[in-house]
Amino acid sequence: MKESVDILIISYLKGEATPEQQNELLAWLEADVENKLYFRSIKDVYDLGRIESDLLNSQVDRQWKKFLDHVLPSRRNHRWLQLGKNMLRYAAVFMFGLVCMQLISYFADKREVSSRLTKIETGVGERSKVSLPDGSTVWVNACSSISYDGAFGEKDRTVHMKGEAYFEVKKDSTRPFLVHADQFTFRVTGTSFNVYAFDDDHEMSLALIEGSVTAEKGTYSEKIRPGEVLVYDKTHAKISHKQLITSSYTAWRYGEMFFDKMTFEELTLRLERNFNVKFKFENQKIKKESFGGSFRKYESLETIMKVISTSTPVKYRIEKDTVYIK
Repeated sequence: MKESVDILIISYLKGEATPEQQNELLAWLEADVENKLYFRSIKDVYDLGRIESDLLNSQVDRQWKKFLDHVLPSRRNHRWLQLGKNMLRYAAVFMFGLVCMQLISYFADKREVSSRLTKIETGVGERSKVSLPDGSTVWVNACSSISYDGAFGEKDRTVHMKGEAYFEVKKDSTRPFLVHADQFTFRVTGTSFNVYAFDDDHEMSLALIEGSVTAEKGTYSEKIRPGEVLVYDKTHAKISHKQLITSSYTAWRYGEMFFDKMTFEELTLRLERNFNVKFKFENQKIKKESFGGSFRKYESLETIMKVISTSTPVKYRIEKDTVYIK
């Protein structure tokens, strides 16, 4: 695949790519940020080659004129002199071409290293504790994942995540720690924080326990303070803040489920990830009811639903892997 991508890029840079090839290249570029970095590296080499080619031609002309003036002033009009000049130019371009190919090979090797992806995924009801190569620790909640490539720790420490994860990042001022979650990038120093970013949830949040985190999204950039929670409403593209209740974002690491002023709809999403069930709402109004409480990991779904039904106007029935809310 790497060789075909290289050919596709060079065809595009030379202006020889067909519309189908251009669309293929665009799709490849949009698939991964690493692809864009690789494209830029090839383009830089290609652009350098065009500039250097012009410079080489100019230098060849000057050197050939110098040779004629000082070595063979009496034979300047002979046809073989033009042939020699052309051969000198071809040799120079050939040598530069070899250099360009070596540079392209170097960047390709770098890309191959970067493509060695390490990914940690959890299933329903699972949790995992992960030690990263830099000594940082990540707890990964149910139905979540984190990933990093072979370049982790070279210039920076970049991880991508989906779902929920709690980070304890080791300090290293020379190598920034970057977390890509949903539409955000979180730039981190040595710190502890929790990120909640499920695709099927209408909210994404970052809860900063201690340290320093800068949240970035497009032109937006904001430094989050310890004890603060950044909340992004994906439906309305709105950012808000609230005060941190630590146990709301850390209890899950110890197998507890802690809910504080959470809508019933949000609560059911979390129960689905822990018990491998689906909730069906026959009563839509109940989705917005607020709920608070905590449960231990060993408590059954039936027990949890009984507790919920005593404190909120909820009627339910469980049929195999589906919970119907009346």
